[in-house]
Amino acid sequence: MSTVAETDVESPAVTPRPRRLRRLAAPVAALCAVAVLTGCQSWLLYQHHRSGVAADEALAAAARYAEILTTANPGTIDQQITSILDGSTGGFHDRYAKQSSDLRALLLANQVTTTGSVVNSAVKSADAGSATVLLFVRQSFSSAAAKGLPAEPPDDVTPMAITLQKVTGRWLVSDVTAGELQR
Repeated sequence: MSTVAETDVESPAVTPRPRRLRRLAAPVAALCAVAVLTGCQSWLLYQHHRSGVAADEALAAAARYAEILTTANPGTIDQQITSILDGSTGGFHDRYAKQSSDLRALLLANQVTTTGSVVNSAVKSADAGSATVLLFVRQSFSSAAAKGLPAEPPDDVTPMAITLQKVTGRWLVSDVTAGELQR
């Protein structure tokens, strides 16, 4: 039988790992913290940007709608009613649809012409899906049927609050309050 002689083979010296890990832990933790903070700040900045874009879009939509709503002409009343209904949603849409035939008849019978223009406006609140816009609308009136009244009464400036909802990518009016501003 043969015997194998055992020899002592020295293993290479191992450096202690805990010290090396401790040296790397602090920079890695700091890098992770910076990455998390940067991500949070970027997300907050994006949300702020989205709210700003929503506010700008809602303000423009509300101003256009207020002018459509406060402008009437006997020759174009049907297109105006269609535009008002097309730009609205919910309860306001339903109420206006029910009342539009009476309003149409009244405007035609008295040959009323109105012109509305937004004097000033501001966003009260806005997010990606809804907004409330406050406006002052100047409206001028004339009526061919108004006997004994001035041909053109003085302009009227009316405060309005318009609530909008974003529906399938469009800002639609869900409520209009005229004559008093919301608090």
